[in-house]
Amino acid sequence: MKKRFNSYIDDNSLEHLHEDLVWNPKQKAKHKQRLLETINQLDSSQPAKSSENIFSMKQNRLLRNVVYCGVAIFILIGAFISSAFISPAMAQVVAEIPYLGQIFKKQPVSDEILNTLRRKGYKIDSLGQTYYGGRKQIEISIEGSDKYFKSVKGDITKTAKDILATRQYDTYTVKVKRHDPSADVYKPDPRKEKYDKINQQFTMELKKHNYDVLSVTIGGFQQRVELEVPDTEKRIEEIKQVINDVLARNNEENTPIKVYKINLKKQEQEGRWSDIILDVEEDLLGKDKYHVKLVGYSVHPEPQVVIYTSLSNSHDNKEFANELEQIVHEFLETKEMKDKIKGDSYKIIIYDKDKKKLNT
Repeated sequence: MKKRFNSYIDDNSLEHLHEDLVWNPKQKAKHKQRLLETINQLDSSQPAKSSENIFSMKQNRLLRNVVYCGVAIFILIGAFISSAFISPAMAQVVAEIPYLGQIFKKQPVSDEILNTLRRKGYKIDSLGQTYYGGRKQIEISIEGSDKYFKSVKGDITKTAKDILATRQYDTYTVKVKRHDPSADVYKPDPRKEKYDKINQQFTMELKKHNYDVLSVTIGGFQQRVELEVPDTEKRIEEIKQVINDVLARNNEENTPIKVYKINLKKQEQEGRWSDIILDVEEDLLGKDKYHVKLVGYSVHPEPQVVIYTSLSNSHDNKEFANELEQIVHEFLETKEMKDKIKGDSYKIIIYDKDKKKLNT
């Protein structure tokens, strides 16, 4: 689900300078030594027992492999390794989140579940994800008789849970329900035919005058005309007069007109960041250890990635938020994401459970 909003929180201290990304010969030697020391430490270390530390979820053997790989590509991606190996804990989190394009080789979890169930021959009507109040759910709707539903519900539930478990997505519940055919009954608006005719007249009349109009429609829940124009268009009153003339000819002269001025650059930017957030949020929302309840974004005035957590505002959690910010930043700096970001400057803001800024 896409979560778009305009952040109402204004904080002049949101700028965060990633000085640890500066790469020079002294840092190279320093971090190379740290890599080697980390490998030696892992040889004799025991698996972490604390369930509170989310950075200890991987086995040390896997971390050892990550570290050895880090040595092998140390020179090629020095800046990335420099920030990722600030601590062994950071290295484990980097190992947990798909990096350097790995996420693009993996389809969204909802697609994987749906495709798997359909390959097995189940009659799937729909599948969706919901995030509400910190609760995350996969909801699967099944076609067919009540008898069929009861016979397949268990295996469908197990299949979905197995896929979630493989990805270590432990925050989701799975709900399987029978599709209600009565919900498909479409009740057309009795005025639809008339509104379609009026909309055609809007288009024809506005085109005659070469007005720069993005869209204009009558109807909807609020029974009004909705007009979208670029924010550079100056002839708003002229356009409204043409619309009112059409309404009068169709005995709809009392219909209100709502004008939306669209910043085309921001509209394009918003579309890109909507897709970017879908890439960012899946692992963060799927794994309980990240304590993430919602991932949103805003492009006003400039792009912001906004992450809401269930954490309190403690010193340890502030450190956690700073490392999480760095992880998201590194992911956004991969080639695939940079192609989507197109040079936009952005901020990453992480909030605690009381909606107070957690990262520094």
